[in-house]
Amino acid sequence: MSGQLRASDADRDKVTELLHIAYAEGRISYDEHSERTEAALTARTFDDLASLTTDLVPAPPRPPALVPVTARSEPDRVTAMLAETKRVGRWSVPPTIQVNVLLGSAIVDLTEATFTSRRVEINCTQFMGGIVIRVPPGTTVRVEAANVLADSSVKDIGDPEDAQPTVVVRGTNILGDISVRGPKRASIWKRHVA
Repeated sequence: MSGQLRASDADRDKVTELLHIAYAEGRISYDEHSERTEAALTARTFDDLASLTTDLVPAPPRPPALVPVTARSEPDRVTAMLAETKRVGRWSVPPTIQVNVLLGSAIVDLTEATFTSRRVEINCTQFMGGIVIRVPPGTTVRVEAANVLADSSVKDIGDPEDAQPTVVVRGTNILGDISVRGPKRASIWKRHVA
C-alpha cells in the first residue's frame, strides 16, 4: 500500500543520484541510464521509483566529514520538463540547488542574489536540454558534471576574487549543454552607472 504513495521531488532526486552512480560505475549502460533517468524524473509513486533501482546495490553513504553542515538543509529545486524555467532577480541562494531538466531549459541567475554560504553546490540532472547559470563577476567556478554527448562551458566570469563565493556544478549532462556565464551586459552597465 505504501508503494502507491506519491513520490516527492526529493525522492526522485535520490533515485536519479543512485542511477548516476550506477552508470559511472558501469553497472548500467548508457541507454539504461537515459531510460531510467527519464522515468525517474516523471515517476508519480514510490512503486514507480522502486522498479528503477531494484537490481542495483545501494551506494554507500558519504562519510559525515565530507558533508558540510550547511549542506544538510533541503536544497532549492529548479525543474523544467518540456518547458523553460527561470530563477532570476533578487533571491536568497541556499548552499545546495538541484536543477532537473528534461527536454527543456533552465536559467539560474545568481547575479542579483544574496548568498547564504561561501560555497554553493549546483547539482544538475539534464537530458536533451540546456542549463544556463549566471554568476557575479569574479566568482570561482568549478564544473565537475559528467558530460555524455554533451558540453559544459565557463565564459566571461573574470578572474576569481576572494570576496566572491565558489560555485561548484555537479551532476550528469546528457545530450545537452550546461553553460556558466557572467552577468548579462545590461547588468554590468547598470553596476558601473549606479
